[in-house]
Amino acid sequence: MIRLLLGVLGVTGVIVALPLLFGGGGLVWVDETLTDADGYLTAPPVDVAVDGYAIVAGPAEIADLPDLPIGVPKWASLRIRVESQSPSRGIFVGIAAPETLDGYLRDVSHAVVEGIDETGWVLAYRTAEGETIPGAPGEQAFWSASAAGAGPQTLIWEIETGEHSIVVMNEDGSSGLQFDTELGTRLPMLRPTGVSLLVAGALALAAGTILLALAL
Repeated sequence: MIRLLLGVLGVTGVIVALPLLFGGGGLVWVDETLTDADGYLTAPPVDVAVDGYAIVAGPAEIADLPDLPIGVPKWASLRIRVESQSPSRGIFVGIAAPETLDGYLRDVSHAVVEGIDETGWVLAYRTAEGETIPGAPGEQAFWSASAAGAGPQTLIWEIETGEHSIVVMNEDGSSGLQFDTELGTRLPMLRPTGVSLLVAGALALAAGTILLALAL
């Protein structure tokens, strides 16, 4: 009877260990293979061209996040790279609360991103018509984070709870946008979580193997 119980517990330990080992190994592999030198998972670059004054992505709602271990500042960081296709024209990228951004762009012709076209990494968007000319985005004080200037621009934002929208405009607020963009996400807990799962899986496998050996 005791051997049967040990055998059942051993098999259970092995069964529990397998998904932990595969899951942990997968996370460590992603961190090792798919992240760049700065630890970001990066999507393919996207070429954007719209006729209006701005293009908006969002709003995205981020629910309350649990507390992180000491030493880990945020659950994730978002990196947005943008570069105007016109070398002489500066580009602006910013993050703001949706209601504030809606007020800024009210009656302003702009595009709103609705997703990625299934045929490839091409933005699908709708156009919001308007006749108002907006003020230069860099002169506004409501941005949670922003980057602007000629040449490549990089915005790094530590993700926070709440609702947020992303906007790209010409630095001078003029109409007609043509730029390249690339999004990346950094997950500081990716590797620690993977290693923890590997350790837990190894312990479960060792315990299961020992119990099976005792049952034989």
